[in-house]
Amino acid sequence: MISQAFILLHPSGEFDSNLIAHLQSKKHPVLLISAAKHIVDEYPRIENIEISTPITELQLRELLNWFEINAAHQEVAILHCANRVNEAELLAEPHVGKAIVAQLERVFGTLNVLADSLRLNGGNLVFLTQSDTQNYELEATSSVCNHAQNALMMTLAREYQGSKFAVNSFVLPLLATDSKTARTEKRKLKGGILGARPAVFSYHELAEYLVNFLKTNTMLTGQSIAFTPTLELKL
Repeated sequence: MISQAFILLHPSGEFDSNLIAHLQSKKHPVLLISAAKHIVDEYPRIENIEISTPITELQLRELLNWFEINAAHQEVAILHCANRVNEAELLAEPHVGKAIVAQLERVFGTLNVLADSLRLNGGNLVFLTQSDTQNYELEATSSVCNHAQNALMMTLAREYQGSKFAVNSFVLPLLATDSKTARTEKRKLKGGILGARPAVFSYHELAEYLVNFLKTNTMLTGQSIAFTPTLELKL
């Protein structure tokens, strides 16, 4: 029997694509929620439900049907992929803030539909947040998204306390396509005061770790977890 099915919220990045490929290779059932167009094109055989706000009756039925079919045979884990909205123009461009709010509203609508089932069936929900050590690569950080998602994560953890459903977030580390490239990239980074460099993981390493965490975690909830060694504080 397959032990786990996965719902991926807002997959859009390269790691998300690699994670889907990893899940497919292990024959896990996967449902995509509001995936980016290039992700849908890359994985046309995986069902994608485009959630609107408010959620429509058709979307609600599709979501519940998928969940009921898959939850009958295995635990369902939910992964909220990292928000990649560029916040550099957050104060100057109103549409940036609206995009962040709309994404969180879609997440809330999805979880609201599944709330009672998740409380009864148990499982794990993980929010992935962007790491501020991305500054090493001169990439835009996602501080507003990170804090908004962590606020939602902690609220959900309190709402689900006492149930078998756990909610946490992970600060994504620096990533590379494979282990060899990860070691090379780490050597290029500057160390901190004590000489530690930020962690660099391959897509495969992180995908395996997250799948194992989502499968085995039964006690940890309401936490923002950073991979070590890291040069940033957890949110």
